[in-house]
Amino acid sequence: MKQTTVAIIEDEVMTGQLLTTCLKRSGKFTVVGCATSAEGGWSLCAAQHPEVVLLDVGLSGEDGLALAKRLQGLKPQPRILVVSGREDAYMLHRMSQLDLPGYVSKTSSLATFQEALEAMVQGRRFYSAPFAHCLQQQDAFFRILTGRERQVLQATAAGLSAEELSRKFHLACSTVHKHFDNMRRKLGMHSHAELLRYATHIGMNL
Repeated sequence: MKQTTVAIIEDEVMTGQLLTTCLKRSGKFTVVGCATSAEGGWSLCAAQHPEVVLLDVGLSGEDGLALAKRLQGLKPQPRILVVSGREDAYMLHRMSQLDLPGYVSKTSSLATFQEALEAMVQGRRFYSAPFAHCLQQQDAFFRILTGRERQVLQATAAGLSAEELSRKFHLACSTVHKHFDNMRRKLGMHSHAELLRYATHIGMNL
């Protein structure tokens, strides 16, 4: 029986070793390598072209989801299963934006992990329970931003221009733009439009 090739990108060495042992014992997978950083993971996948990538989010350098976006450009494109202890709403929103095929929480059972692996091999999607639940939680978003940043973003989502925001909050236009720069940095977004789409998604314009 042909074994599925898997790359493991996990910053905790012991966790990576446990995942490797689990995969080898199943007899269905060949582990082509393990990496503990984003750059190491990129080099591994670019060289080995694994069919499945087990990807942690908390990596040194760029985070795992930024790496996932790069990996999506590989040909053939690997199936990416995020294996993470993070379950906050914004991280899961970023996963949804990338349209990644799988997520399993590190708090899940081994049986759930194995089910997720089988789904990746069969070309199906798999998300463990926290995924859908946390996408509906808005509080994680609000904890990231300051009170003033939330006010500015909410008013912008309601249609106010930078000049109107400046008058409304008695701020210099440069300060308004600085708030937007800070929000994009905190949330890992690259454009004003992306920021507003997410604000609308969570209902800030209501």
